[in-house]
Amino acid sequence: MPRHFKVTVNGREYDVSVLELAPGEAVPPPVAALGVAGMATAPVAPTPAATTATATPGAAGDVVAGMGGVVVEVHVSVGQTVGPGDRLLVLEAMKMKSPVVATHAGKVTRVLVSPRDAVEGGQVLVTIA
Repeated sequence: MPRHFKVTVNGREYDVSVLELAPGEAVPPPVAALGVAGMATAPVAPTPAATTATATPGAAGDVVAGMGGVVVEVHVSVGQTVGPGDRLLVLEAMKMKSPVVATHAGKVTRVLVSPRDAVEGGQVLVTIA
């Protein structure tokens, strides 16, 4: 049974209906979202469960942004040794701060972002060799 919520995004209110799926249950096809006035907005495709800010590796050694946002803190520098779970940096998206952590041990060979940089999901942030 769907649950109904009112969500405000950038000052605009939307009425949304959320259906919780059981493990292994198929995802229903995309639906159109209705704004406050009941007008259809862009189609909303189902998305995979939100990931935590533990970045996923891109190319070997690359740590990438799990979501778009703004870099608020960088905790590592080139040459620093890190272990799995060590905090590399912090991203902020929609007023929420999320740490990005090392996925494996090694030495930081590249830091490609600085505080206040805007990043996109999938963008390489740090390389660990």
